[in-house]
Amino acid sequence: MKICILFPGKIKPKALAAAQDEYIRRLKSFGADVAEYKDEKVSARSPEQTKAAEADRIFKLLKEGDFLIACDERGKPVKTPELAELIEASRRGGHPFGGKRRIVIVVGGALGLAESVRQKADAVWALSSLVMAGGIARVVLLEGLYRAFTVVENHPYHNE
Repeated sequence: MKICILFPGKIKPKALAAAQDEYIRRLKSFGADVAEYKDEKVSARSPEQTKAAEADRIFKLLKEGDFLIACDERGKPVKTPELAELIEASRRGGHPFGGKRRIVIVVGGALGLAESVRQKADAVWALSSLVMAGGIARVVLLEGLYRAFTVVENHPYHNE
């Protein structure tokens, strides 16, 4: 099963781009893809209007049969062994992935995700109990996924 990670706009601060690029390169060997959707500028519009515009862009990138995971600080904390189990289950097509074609993991923009995205999601993960800058969230998610793949593959990257 393919894993697609959706990020808002370009990474900020740019100093994190090299780390992001390195993990994207590593994840490609496991069949994971990264895409960016246009993020909304925080403007005179209400936060809800801004998040709704981003949600529309996210929904346009989703396909029938996607298993959607939303990253939000109010979500369930996720641990490396759980991520590894999720990857193994997706490869087997077992619960909760029966009939699903892709796992899509989405990170929100500067204001977070719209409630409509959280409600449509099959799972909501907290990468941390801290609110963090988008660039940091990207690197944390990418490293966590890479680590989970290495656990599944018995690669020495993850030291238990």
